[in-house]
Amino acid sequence: MLPPLGVYLALGSLVQSCLGSCAPNTTPCSALTVTPPKGATLINATATERYNVTYEGPTYNGVAGSVDICDVEVYLTHGDAGDAVRFAIYLPLKGWNGRWQGTGGGGFAAGSFDFELVPAAVSGYSAGATDAGVNLAGDTDVWYNSTQLVENFVHLSFHEMTVLGKDLSEKFYGRKPDYSYWFGCSTGGRQGMSEAQRYPEDYDGIAALAPAINWDKITIADYWPLTAQGQGGEPVPLCKLSAIGNASISACDLLDGAADGLISNPLKCKFDAKSVVGMKVQCDENDTTIITESDAAVWNKIRNGFKDERGNFLWYGLEPGTNLQNQAIQPGFLISIQWIRDFLLREPSLDVSDIKQDQLVDLFHQSVSGFGDLWGTSNPDLSAYHARGGKMLTWHGWSDDLISPLGTLDYWKRVVELAGGEEKTDEFYRIFMAPGLGHCGGGPGPQIPTDNLAPLVEWVEKGKAPETILFSGNGQTRNICKFPKELEYRGSGNVSDAANWKCI
Repeated sequence: MLPPLGVYLALGSLVQSCLGSCAPNTTPCSALTVTPPKGATLINATATERYNVTYEGPTYNGVAGSVDICDVEVYLTHGDAGDAVRFAIYLPLKGWNGRWQGTGGGGFAAGSFDFELVPAAVSGYSAGATDAGVNLAGDTDVWYNSTQLVENFVHLSFHEMTVLGKDLSEKFYGRKPDYSYWFGCSTGGRQGMSEAQRYPEDYDGIAALAPAINWDKITIADYWPLTAQGQGGEPVPLCKLSAIGNASISACDLLDGAADGLISNPLKCKFDAKSVVGMKVQCDENDTTIITESDAAVWNKIRNGFKDERGNFLWYGLEPGTNLQNQAIQPGFLISIQWIRDFLLREPSLDVSDIKQDQLVDLFHQSVSGFGDLWGTSNPDLSAYHARGGKMLTWHGWSDDLISPLGTLDYWKRVVELAGGEEKTDEFYRIFMAPGLGHCGGGPGPQIPTDNLAPLVEWVEKGKAPETILFSGNGQTRNICKFPKELEYRGSGNVSDAANWKCI
């Protein structure tokens, strides 16, 4: 679930290096042949040298400079399903660093192609992306009822992409990749989790960032803010919701010792919106309004999470300091609408803009019971991935407005319990919770790392497990702590400088 507002951040690139000897290409690009993975049939494949390939605009995955590549375009199908799955494998013509990188997508798009592949190739990786046979526009109404396309999207296609990419890398460079890495945020994060859970041998290191795991739950819970709005009669204007959110930040800002406009650990924030009932809000030049009891009740419901009519907890809400615009105002979050309309109700043209609480509760249970096993991707048993020596990192923004960060913490805690404690879990899985960070970027806090894979590469290849990860942007830097540690101001120095903070 990448942010619909398109918050794309420029990142730094990995240093190109050859892990072993930089062997010359043993097979010319145009002569490469494709061996389909088991269960798939080749429709078509082309391999073409392309020069000065660029991606215009900032990315999530390194700097999109210019690179010369062998571009292998592959189309596969499965049995008589009639699907046509596209794979793009980019093989740098020079400067290959001996590593393979699989890349993920966002929302209902399985891959991002040049958006991820160009910066990966610029950094020296052979890399791949897939569309899973579904359209990249995210139009689920044309594939929701296809068993094969659903399986492709949920887990199969990016595993097949990995098999193809490693094989083509070996054919082109004359040796297997020394290491393999996954990079993805949101849906891409869920895909990385799927790799660890379903195909543990695929990747040495996995960066599963702001992962859309618990898909069967979050797609319904993301509709809850809009439903909570409907319960109060007249919807609460966004300016009021924003004012209450700002009040929550003010109330909890100093919990970490610094007045920096960020809440380092929202779990400690006990703010109640009822405390600002009666506060005046300037919505525009000619409109001053008052926070009412009803306004406060709506904000509290959104923060406290999705519950049924009896008050039983169903899923987590959004933390203080989070922008509610994408979920709390009409028409609501598009992915939730698509999930409810296409996958649950199977009526693509249905208007679902006014779902009541009891209806949403029923949809939640239907989603969990009918789709949880396939789509959920929240199996905490990572023992097979651990046994093969795999390492996985997750960071998640405390101000994520699309995927509750508490869902990631819930998953981590279940992994810890099953693995036998935090120390054991630290051997193969670590998470980092970033103050003020939105969904895969954005928000008022320091922004995503300039080099997302660098800490993972250090861990996998040199055994140096990260205790902190540097985030920077919006004029601020923070060394984000390995959870459950949190940031605390040292008491002096510029609050925007990471050097003046410590992990406790």
